[in-house]
Amino acid sequence: MNNLSDFDLVRLSVGGNADAFEVLVNRHYAGVYRHAYKWCGLRQDAEDITQEVFAKLARNLKAFNLKSAFRTWLYRITVNTAKDYLRKNKTKHAYEATFAVEGHQKNPGPTQEQYVEAARMYRELGKLPQKQKAAMLLVFGEGMSHREAAAVLNCRETTISWRIFQARKKLNQTLGREI
Repeated sequence: MNNLSDFDLVRLSVGGNADAFEVLVNRHYAGVYRHAYKWCGLRQDAEDITQEVFAKLARNLKAFNLKSAFRTWLYRITVNTAKDYLRKNKTKHAYEATFAVEGHQKNPGPTQEQYVEAARMYRELGKLPQKQKAAMLLVFGEGMSHREAAAVLNCRETTISWRIFQARKKLNQTLGREI
């Protein structure tokens, strides 16, 4: 079943096949978690967001129209769930501490100065308006094209470009350098 496309897995899942849904979840879990973590910066919150995303997926899989990419639809759910979660829980982001501790455990190579600079970047990214933050995370954090990010955020490709332009301008001002 692992070699089936997302579309085939969705069809089977909607038809009641629990194994197909499990494969779909396993296939996309790491990407959803990674994106949720980039939104909130805290492991526990990212886990909670990821669980909520897949609960929503189970409830709303019938609504997927098979016309857009499944990944795009799933990332839209992830972005909206992360926004709602953060708004509802008013979580205080501890980017510096989280990034320094978790980043050090995963990659002992970078220097403390690099950790501090990355933490500063995440902190400033967190201060951006939600729409600019979402565009930056999808394009630079997830490696999506402007077109893919536009599909996730349900807006025009040019809107994504404008949001990124504005975000970079703000980040350049606050960081004091070009990014």
